[in-house]
Amino acid sequence: MQAVTEAAEKISDRLEKGWSAHYAEHFDMGAGGDMTAGIDKMAESIYVDFLEKFGTIDSEESGIIGTGDARIILDPIDGSDNALSGLPYFGSSIALERDGRVEEAVVVNLANGDLFYKCGGPLMWGKLKKIDFTPVVRREKSTVGIFEKAYAYPALAELLLEKRMKFRSPGAVALSLAYAHYVKFVIFAGRRRRYDFAAALWMCEGLHKVETENLLIVAKDREVAEFLQLLVLQDEG
Repeated sequence: MQAVTEAAEKISDRLEKGWSAHYAEHFDMGAGGDMTAGIDKMAESIYVDFLEKFGTIDSEESGIIGTGDARIILDPIDGSDNALSGLPYFGSSIALERDGRVEEAVVVNLANGDLFYKCGGPLMWGKLKKIDFTPVVRREKSTVGIFEKAYAYPALAELLLEKRMKFRSPGAVALSLAYAHYVKFVIFAGRRRRYDFAAALWMCEGLHKVETENLLIVAKDREVAEFLQLLVLQDEG
């Protein structure tokens, strides 16, 4: 966690110096199936420098890097399109696995400095460049949910609106899942890639989850999760 924090601070310092045209340059298709941009490569190179000593890195951009018994699942920039478009909702997702099981995870919002980590104990929250971390406190009276890739399920989005269930679709699924203890619910539609989910979904331990082939629902309250599941069935019917 300390190494990830130091790497994220270095990336944050780079971004605070101003935007570089190089960040928007696109390269080849990355291991995760999306085009790799300059900002992805910049962040990846910094994380690799700090993390390669811990084991094999499986990065969304370059695939397998290095060797080692432990495996680090890395999404250098979660929400690349947001970063390229100047929208302040993007970050990084890092999970350390041993024997196929996540043991440590960090998700950081590079736009505002929020950092979430879990290392066997409770999910913790703090800010980059500060040393104080506290257990995440659920926000029980939250009124807004997150529906990532809502455009892929317009009928379900309409049903949510009919039921007056407010939602946003910010475009960075690892970040959205990291905030799942705060918001009313998180819905993700589409194919799930391990780079987006390895760290953040593990952080959702203790929350209620509903998973279908193309849909994931996470909510603090069981009743909310079950109600959303019924809406999904209604949509599919």
